Amino acid sequence: MLTRRAMLRRSAAATAVLLLPEATARAAALRDAKFRQGVLSGDPTPDGITLLTVIDAEGSGSVRLEVATDAAFRKVVASRSIATSAAKGHSVKARVKGLKAHERYYYRFESKTSHSPVGRFQTALPDDSNETVRFGFFSCADYTHGYYNAYEQLQRDDLDFVVCLGDYIYAESYHAKGKTGVRDDKIGKANRDNPSIVREAVSLADYRDKYALYRSDKALRDVHAKFPMIATWDDHEVQDNYAGHAPGGGLDPAKHYTAARKAAGYKAFFEAMPFFQTGKSRVYRALRFGKNVDMIMLDQRQYRDDQPCGDATVAPCADLDAPRAFLGRPQMDWAKQRLASSGAAWKVVGNEVMMMNAELPGGAYYGFDSWQGYVTEREELLAHIKTAGIKDVVFVTGDIHTFIAGDVRTAKSRGESVALEFVGGSITSQSFGETDLPIGGGQVLKGNDANPNTAPAIIDALRAVNPWVDQADFDHHGYGVVEATDKTFDVTLKRVQTIKKQSNATLPATGFRYTVARGQTSIKGVNGPPA
Repeated sequence: MLTRRAMLRRSAAATAVLLLPEATARAAALRDAKFRQGVLSGDPTPDGITLLTVIDAEGSGSVRLEVATDAAFRKVVASRSIATSAAKGHSVKARVKGLKAHERYYYRFESKTSHSPVGRFQTALPDDSNETVRFGFFSCADYTHGYYNAYEQLQRDDLDFVVCLGDYIYAESYHAKGKTGVRDDKIGKANRDNPSIVREAVSLADYRDKYALYRSDKALRDVHAKFPMIATWDDHEVQDNYAGHAPGGGLDPAKHYTAARKAAGYKAFFEAMPFFQTGKSRVYRALRFGKNVDMIMLDQRQYRDDQPCGDATVAPCADLDAPRAFLGRPQMDWAKQRLASSGAAWKVVGNEVMMMNAELPGGAYYGFDSWQGYVTEREELLAHIKTAGIKDVVFVTGDIHTFIAGDVRTAKSRGESVALEFVGGSITSQSFGETDLPIGGGQVLKGNDANPNTAPAIIDALRAVNPWVDQADFDHHGYGVVEATDKTFDVTLKRVQTIKKQSNATLPATGFRYTVARGQTSIKGVNGPPA
């Protein structure tokens, strides 16, 4: 699309430095690349950003990246050709440095005959800035179960960046169109030994196809084009409830987990998501946004030992308190050091699975896949926050497909509140109100996928046995939005009316809005019953 003279002129105008994991491409420019997955940015810093596209193309070659300060690309600040190939899944990724802090930039990719959509991003605030930080957080976007109405709302918000807390894709398809699904996902294979799923990804090609399928939805592409994303993974990027450090993934052999399957899921994730891992497959990291937010992203899947108690809905088993890895020692030490050394007003922990306990009448725990199944590391981290006097720690959480807000307490949630937690529902994945919820002792709380409508009395009953919880919504889907200043941490849990048809309808924020003051360690009684 560009003449050699235009390319040279644009390269001469570039002032930013473009860093790659390898030398600048010498490969010939690809002619017929298609950009169906759109464009993505991620991990913004005051002077840098990671930019990505994944193209449809044949063979090897290069694609050109341009970054500009205007949407018309008259003021190009970085321009470079980047090599890709089938071995990389035709992923095109670069880290751009030398940018100005808290500035809006635009970017696009080009082949010889085509170009991508234009994306935009904003670099992070400088370390000495006291300006407000605005971000969204979300998780769990099962493609089959519902429409991406929450993404459609998210892309309309005024945000600096968004945070993905895992389950961006689902290796498994659980729903079929015309049944509990609104659309089909036919990627992968059926597993006769695992009848709860329709099909599942097992190969690298399958996992790559998952990202392409999910991004066939315009609402998700629009989120990426408008906001940088800070992402971690959870289990469904590989396989439901796998434990990365356990033999056989800690799963029943009927699940057909293999190390090769995990490796394929990891490779596809790193190709498809807009950040560079450090080391072999490290995703835990931290990013600072001025004086007000330190975003501490954890990996609660790769280093964990097997879940205790069969990961069933049962009363705590005899070995619940036995030491077992969750973050693992290197990540635990890193997280403790980062929390202790952070000078940010708000230490925000990007948390895949819930820190608060989830207990049921009669004494059963709702599974042991979350922090409540890893008591030793849970208590170590919370004791560190308490004894080190670390103030204003907030966990933003995904995984459990439910909106929940409450206090993070020590001693298996029976002790002192040392932090707060906001669980942001799910984008589409089946909520408690949409499925039959086991509550222990063979009892089941019946749900309704087509019309979830959990009675307030049930919420109250569960809140009574989980007194650290202030508010919950078992039925709806959505995400969370944060506005952080040097004095307050505002959270709105944004809920869409339905996912079963395409709709822009949302629910009122009443009862799901919190303004947390510095030093505040409890939100009990803000929207729910008092302590």
